[in-house]
Amino acid sequence: MQSLEELKMKYHIKDRKLLYSYTEGYIGKNVYEVVLEDGTVKRSEQILKNKRNGDAVVIIPITASNRYVIIIESRPNMQEEAAVSFPAGMVDQDETFEQAALRELEEETGYTPGKLMELEWHYQDQGCSKAIIKTFVALDCKKTKDQDLDEGERITSLEVSQKDLDDMSETEFKDANTKIAYLTYTLKKNKNF
Repeated sequence: MQSLEELKMKYHIKDRKLLYSYTEGYIGKNVYEVVLEDGTVKRSEQILKNKRNGDAVVIIPITASNRYVIIIESRPNMQEEAAVSFPAGMVDQDETFEQAALRELEEETGYTPGKLMELEWHYQDQGCSKAIIKTFVALDCKKTKDQDLDEGERITSLEVSQKDLDDMSETEFKDANTKIAYLTYTLKKNKNF
């Protein structure tokens, strides 16, 4: 029986050629022809956000009194039109994931952490995107300033208890990145990460 690594190797890309690129507004795509190690030739489409991969961060803010900071945000493309989630946002050009997490937390909530720890990372949608989403836990958060929202952003931040957060995870969290962040945090917290 082949090992997992041997099985994965046959799907590595031996050659990649950009066929064309398309951008209109915020969303775009690159279309490639790829040749796999086993000789298979296929077409691959990669979604672009703001002419980049679309790397992003999710932050689980926890105050010194063990309350969690969540946001309620206008999301017109959702059926509910408003999302309940953890603060999150895209990584700007020439910015690290950590810098993006600190910036997004402060912009969306006005909170600053005493300590920031990376919790996990995952692909946003490996079928059509290279975007990596990194989740951070921000400890000892304090409200230090007012929100500094981008034009058009409508966000309200709210402190909630652990019980409220657990209840919201079952009824309010519809965003995949928030669900992944919450479930990973809960699992690792129970293992005393």
